[in-house]
Amino acid sequence: MSNAPTVSVVLGTYNGEAYLREQLDSVLAQTYPSLEIITIDDGSSDTTVAILKEYAARDTRIKVVVNEQNLGFIRNFEKGCSLAAGRWISLCDQDDYWLPDKIKKMVEAIGDYPMVYCDSILCDENLRPLGNRISDLVHYQSFDDPRQLCVFSRMYGHATLITRDLFLRSRPFLKEVPHDGWLAYHATLYGGVRYLPEVLVNYRQHATNVFGVVGRKKKKPAPEEKAALKKRELQRIRIRMQAYCDACPETLVPQKRLLRALVRSYRNFSPLNDIRRMLLFFANYRQLLVVKNYSTLRKWLFCLKMLVKIK
Repeated sequence: MSNAPTVSVVLGTYNGEAYLREQLDSVLAQTYPSLEIITIDDGSSDTTVAILKEYAARDTRIKVVVNEQNLGFIRNFEKGCSLAAGRWISLCDQDDYWLPDKIKKMVEAIGDYPMVYCDSILCDENLRPLGNRISDLVHYQSFDDPRQLCVFSRMYGHATLITRDLFLRSRPFLKEVPHDGWLAYHATLYGGVRYLPEVLVNYRQHATNVFGVVGRKKKKPAPEEKAALKKRELQRIRIRMQAYCDACPETLVPQKRLLRALVRSYRNFSPLNDIRRMLLFFANYRQLLVVKNYSTLRKWLFCLKMLVKIK
């Protein structure tokens, strides 16, 4: 692999001093021979930038970019990807740990797909395994239809490898949609997402995760905040579904038809829309709920819930 195409590792950081050294060490230990490592800091107030510069002084593959103002994690990753020169881009969080062959095996697996993703094992803050892989909690498989990822997506950026072309097709990112889900959805439009059923990442779970793994309990909001939070969440979901519908090409006729119907049913909680939404989920549950690691009965019960909620 002496003439291997470059993989750009895009590492987004923000006040990540606690676990950053371990992550950087695991990236530098990758067996894939051709890497550029773009670290992009979003205005840290701790020693994160100093750590990045220390590592960059020792290894010329590392480039350090510091934002003049905080962009938020989605825009930060978008900016980092825009600086990537490699054929492929590997998204990297600041607090995990990559197995040495992660990038090598993902490059071998991606083939003609715009995206490949692997499995991860859940670990505590000290990287001790918690006994579960993400694939134990959700249904992992390859995806080739946007209907499969328009409601639920469990792609975690740290476990993905994408083509640079996919990034260019997917920009600009939406602030209402996590960047990994946004990229995965677009991948289904341009060739699909391939699943590599192998654990290649230790996924650290700790109190300051931006996003923890699915199933992790969330802190309940105060009663006075609940209504406002629900309103913002509904608006975010409506924006996501409209954006997914807009991105889907007219040539994908049944997919576009379903997305348009979902957009209409998401407009409000009128009795007619509630019934429409429920019937749409019942008719398409095998696709819309494919990521859910549920029995058929539980999926039907979920469809019933669409009478009173939006996902």
